[in-house]
Amino acid sequence: MVRLVHSVGPAIGVVGALAVALVVPPLLSAAVPTRETEVAAGTSITLTATGVGSVHGTDPANAVVFRVPEQMRQIATGDESIAVLKSDIGEQRLSVSVVDGITDFDTAAPRMLLPLRAAGVTVRFDGGSVEAGDFRGLTCVLPDTAGGVCAVAYSGDVAVTVTVTGPTREAGYQMIADVLNSSKAVEA
Repeated sequence: MVRLVHSVGPAIGVVGALAVALVVPPLLSAAVPTRETEVAAGTSITLTATGVGSVHGTDPANAVVFRVPEQMRQIATGDESIAVLKSDIGEQRLSVSVVDGITDFDTAAPRMLLPLRAAGVTVRFDGGSVEAGDFRGLTCVLPDTAGGVCAVAYSGDVAVTVTVTGPTREAGYQMIADVLNSSKAVEA
């Protein structure tokens, strides 16, 4: 008969370490609140672009500045190219992301929706277009999300993806128009 006395102690240690590794992160995540900052309507937010042009492009603009359309709370993302904001009015959620180095918008537009799809969000272009401020582009919908609408738009070689969820699509399209009307491509 094989003696397993020497392997029981290390096995219990391994099982305990696995249990700690599986249990502690969710507990810490639940205990630490999401960092949110109150942002007044009209506050400017600058997002620095990612992409080829942000490193070496011919157009010096590599960021976008937009104004928050209403009193909201900004959620910390840890990514300087993305802003996520929540509103208490109708439970709207606004997300704006920016990329640089866009030389062919018709090719880039579908690719700009890939991060949403990778996150499991159903999104499709709805045949509409948007022209607001210096930006022009295409509108899209998030059919499985309440009031979910989006737009991909560009100015020069800087492009933004704006998504809004909330009570109605009409309110979402209005928020997209407000954000794009206040947006400017700038050099960071």
